[in-house]
Amino acid sequence: MAVLEKDVHEKNPTQESAVSQDPILEPPIKLDRHGLPLVPQPTNHPSDPLNWPYFQKVYVALLVSLLAFTSQLTSALPNPAFNVIAADLGVSVTAASYITTVWILFAGVAPMFFVPMANVYGRRPLYVIGYLIAALSDVGAASASSYGGIMAARVFNGIASSIALGFGAASICDLFPQGERGLWIGIYTVSTTNGPHVSPIAGGFITENLSWRYTLWVPAIIQGTLWVIVLFTLPETLFSRVDFSKLENERSYFKRMFFPGKVLDRPIRFRDFSVAFRMAKYAAVALPCIYYMTCNTYGSTLFAITGSHITKSVYNFDPGQTGLFMGVPLTIGCLIGELLAGWVSDLLINAYARRHGGYRKPEVRLWLLPWTTFLATGTATYGYCIQHKKPWIDAAITMAISGLGTQVGTTVVYTYCTDSYKPQSGEIGAIINLFKSTFAFTIGFYALDFGEKSGYDVAFGILAMINVIATFPLIFLLLCGRQVREQQGLPQEHQDL
Repeated sequence: MAVLEKDVHEKNPTQESAVSQDPILEPPIKLDRHGLPLVPQPTNHPSDPLNWPYFQKVYVALLVSLLAFTSQLTSALPNPAFNVIAADLGVSVTAASYITTVWILFAGVAPMFFVPMANVYGRRPLYVIGYLIAALSDVGAASASSYGGIMAARVFNGIASSIALGFGAASICDLFPQGERGLWIGIYTVSTTNGPHVSPIAGGFITENLSWRYTLWVPAIIQGTLWVIVLFTLPETLFSRVDFSKLENERSYFKRMFFPGKVLDRPIRFRDFSVAFRMAKYAAVALPCIYYMTCNTYGSTLFAITGSHITKSVYNFDPGQTGLFMGVPLTIGCLIGELLAGWVSDLLINAYARRHGGYRKPEVRLWLLPWTTFLATGTATYGYCIQHKKPWIDAAITMAISGLGTQVGTTVVYTYCTDSYKPQSGEIGAIINLFKSTFAFTIGFYALDFGEKSGYDVAFGILAMINVIATFPLIFLLLCGRQVREQQGLPQEHQDL
């Protein structure tokens, strides 16, 4: 990107500022359909993803979103079958739930160590290799005869399937400028969030009509098919705005399918493996991550981990009914939530830019925070419904309400963080995923016991309150985020991306 003029930089403390409009020092400014400067400014190179045909960018964004969706689908498809799995393998229901929670843990940690490779060798090799391993490990899990064998295969599947969860947002940031990003990150996040919600719907009927092992065979078929699609149709999106890319002269879509070795000519240093961790020192990353880990865990994972036991003990549902109860309300709630999130935040930030000389202030996206209060309201009320054995439809409605707030919170976090530090979007996606997954991993150890001993109304009410408390730092960023980012400065890594 062109060097920023001093007065412009002071106006916009992030690297997502508008470039200088001096015709002598800089090339002509490229504008979006609103007449505002594109941020970042596209280069004149055909390999620059910002210059790709719109339909191609849409295809890549939708494919990455589908990969994220199926990764999450794979993680949670066995959830409605925990009771059956426990009886078949001779373990407790809690131990059976570890089939999901161990996946969540390793899917959260793995991308942190893949970031340096993604920033040098590109995103595409990780997608291709990752989804091949994912498909093979699905086969291993489905074929395993012991509980330990299934757990080992799920560890490898979590690591391999994590690629889209850790780098999906970065891939979308490669494709779209700041003013268009909210819509597509919203589609990506609703895919990520709804994977665990749709999976119980299918998982329940698969368990009921085939067997619980097909909740592991079906992901093998899906991820194997997607691996073929990725191998032949997913191009490289990594591009340096300063050094350009080794793909610079490979202008055809077909040629971008090959592995060129290093996409960017730079070494991978040992310290590069800590960049994602170092991003946590920035308040505009750490505070949203803390909020998001409570958002995802208490607005989504909580229902997935406890649903099989609750529906059996309270409503005496079979696996098919359990899957519908666990999946449909949250899916509907999240879809409604996204209708109020990504594209709306684009409207807000572009409207702000028209009144402020083209500057898109990341904190504007946080104006959607009031919608996130639906999460705590829904989760706390759900606990009340379960404790007092209210009709299942009442509990289902509260789950949908919680899903609405969860989805708005998810989209707000991803868009705000990547707007604040776009060149580090790979690291941001990885650390958001780390916070989310490691925190969600722990819920399997306490959620059911907490609800049984203290009452679900008390337990879920306390968990909902934790989410409310985590919202207050985001309100602080809404009011003071720009000043905080100015004081902390910019990360030095990957300024050319």
